[in-house]
Amino acid sequence: MALSASLTDTIRTQGMVTITASATLPSLRPPSCGQSAYCVPATLSQKLVFFTGIYLCALGIGGAKAVLIAFGPEQLDDDDGGGKNERVRERKASYFSWYYAVANVGMLTAGTMLVWFEDNVSWGFGYGLCASFVAVAVVVLAATAPMYRILPPAGSPLKSVIQVLVAFSHKAKLTLPDDPTELYEDDGVKNSLQHPVHERLEHTNQFRCLDKAAIVSDEDLEDGDRWRLCTVSQVEEVKILLRLIPIWLTSAVYFIANTQAQTTFVQQGTKTDGRIARGALSVPAASLSSFQMAFVAVFVTLYNRAVVPAARRCLGRAVAFTPLQLSGVRPRDGGRRGGRGRYLVMAASDASLTVGQLEFFYDQSPETMRSASTAFYFLAISLGNLLNSQLVTLVAKVTAAWGNAGWFPLDLDDGHLDYFFLLIVAITAVNFAVYVALAKNYTPKKLAAKNPKALSRRQELA
Repeated sequence: MALSASLTDTIRTQGMVTITASATLPSLRPPSCGQSAYCVPATLSQKLVFFTGIYLCALGIGGAKAVLIAFGPEQLDDDDGGGKNERVRERKASYFSWYYAVANVGMLTAGTMLVWFEDNVSWGFGYGLCASFVAVAVVVLAATAPMYRILPPAGSPLKSVIQVLVAFSHKAKLTLPDDPTELYEDDGVKNSLQHPVHERLEHTNQFRCLDKAAIVSDEDLEDGDRWRLCTVSQVEEVKILLRLIPIWLTSAVYFIANTQAQTTFVQQGTKTDGRIARGALSVPAASLSSFQMAFVAVFVTLYNRAVVPAARRCLGRAVAFTPLQLSGVRPRDGGRRGGRGRYLVMAASDASLTVGQLEFFYDQSPETMRSASTAFYFLAISLGNLLNSQLVTLVAKVTAAWGNAGWFPLDLDDGHLDYFFLLIVAITAVNFAVYVALAKNYTPKKLAAKNPKALSRRQELA
């Protein structure tokens, strides 16, 4: 994973260098508008260079975040009990908290220092400074790679999922046995099918029709085709994904509300007086979200140092809050609270949900899918932003019909952002109710103990 992180960071560096060149070199950007009301549009080649940099950054950032989040917990000692003892769980939960706190410190720096350079020096200098930071990170990661604990790849998660679906399609008309131990599983014994052995998962009755992929037939014993017979653990991995997807979707809807800090809140900021300290400093509208980043870092620190120890003492248990409980802290203010208060509310919710989701997806995902599952969180952010943009477009179009000014006119003072925030409140409330129902009925992943009866049966198949 260290190699993958270096590769994705290299791609991100290339993207930042491309964007820096696009903002700096006269041939790669349109001329300044100056005092003219007419601005020369960018040429096709200039657009291609700029968007190439944007997409390279997106590819590098997405890959690096997904890899590094799963890479960190792997450095913890998992040898005793597979990482399921309380101490290891505490350390992993703490890792996710501090990871997000540090990430917000980075975003705070970008929202203040880099924005100041872009506003007061040049966009090219700001982008170039950011590119240099990423380049330093690549060098440091590559130089320290030998220090890390490197686990060998555990197989392709996508291939295993497809195998289960193909095997199920072959046996869809078969009847499931009443005894689940008659289904095929690999207990570490050498068998003719030679399925890869990872963690064994306990059988569950949810989505039981998929168990047909693990029914042993005479044809399976003859040819040993992995695409016709899967283990119970492989089937359970697919079931886990089916359980995670609905919870993941509620996270995506949550980010419709969360993304207001970078969209409508910034629009509101353009209509406010950003001067502070009696006019000595001026806060750009693009830096307003930095309040939330700062509050997140503070909340994470207080949570780890004060809230968790106090909760453990009061509740009398090692785990203060489960990941699903943390993920349930969601804002229903919708941005109606004014000033820095709304950033405080959003920060508390953002910190709780993010730490809970990262820990939840990592802990509940199959062994072969941990990198992919932790990437669900960032995919939820992207989907939430996409949903928000589509919602704004739809609301603006509908409310501006028949000649009305609508909720989003050019001059926000003539609009109704308050109505839009009420709509966000309603969406968030419904989404929260759905999440609570899903969390209460969620079936957690469990590792299976060896069953002597099942082991004897499977040794006969060897």
